[in-house]
Amino acid sequence: MTVRALPVTETFRAYGRIQPVAAAQVRAVEPGVVSRLVLPGERVTAGQVLAVLGGPQAQSLLAARRGALRAASIQLAADRRKLTAQLATRQALAADEAAYAAARGRLQVALQTLTLRAPAGGQVLAVAAADGEQVAAGQLILTLQTTRPWLTATYYGPRSLAIHPGMIGQFRPLSGPPMPVRVRTVSQALGADGGEQVGLFPRAAGGHDTAAQTGSWRSGEWGTVTLAGARRPMVAVPTRALILDRAHWWVLVRTARGDRRRRIVPGPTRGWTTYVSSGLKPGERVVVANAFLEFHRGISRRYTPPN
Repeated sequence: MTVRALPVTETFRAYGRIQPVAAAQVRAVEPGVVSRLVLPGERVTAGQVLAVLGGPQAQSLLAARRGALRAASIQLAADRRKLTAQLATRQALAADEAAYAAARGRLQVALQTLTLRAPAGGQVLAVAAADGEQVAAGQLILTLQTTRPWLTATYYGPRSLAIHPGMIGQFRPLSGPPMPVRVRTVSQALGADGGEQVGLFPRAAGGHDTAAQTGSWRSGEWGTVTLAGARRPMVAVPTRALILDRAHWWVLVRTARGDRRRRIVPGPTRGWTTYVSSGLKPGERVVVANAFLEFHRGISRRYTPPN
């Protein structure tokens, strides 16, 4: 048959995953025993209590800070009486006031560090401790998703270079209806596996990205991301005219000197039609019927079967 060029919209498909743009790790500043710990999946507001540290070490810390504040308060009161009796200087009184303010500040810091609060509103992704567990200073307690989630997908091959911010597409999760999405970011560097990471957000009916629609997204969910590329003319051939040989695709092109092998680069497929990215021109004739057998005609002359 004679091939011809038809307009086609190139598509890009990859697996995508919903994940948080950023996650905050909440760690214990002081050692203690964990209590009142929130559960994974809970939504919290800024300043909400996530956990409380108690136990002997925490009580010892508070007792030491309260004792230092009490001693500073007694010293300050004594110097004020001495100043009234002209037995102390104003410089000594100022030093005692500074010591009292520092002791009070250290007590407030201890009270705050023993109560872990959410730095911002979000959702608890994972909990790394349990109620009643003894934790050390700096130990991870939980991970909090503090920003809206986004969709990431990794595309491979030279065709992925055509993906750019602003492209629209569709995310089809493993469970639930498909959602329209738009490309927001494209990584400028390839990953270790040779893939290019693309970041996407939901696309509203009016064509604008919306943060509200991410509320139905579940972090960690996988699905298929299909992007619509540019619409351009491509040569269309029946799929049964293509032959795979030695890891490359070929067709048989009919010429005045007979059938000739032609290496091609196949593009998207629509039903039983394959669009060819390169290797064929409109108006050329390709073999369709028995193309595979014609391509391997004379194979017995090139290979000798074993005895």
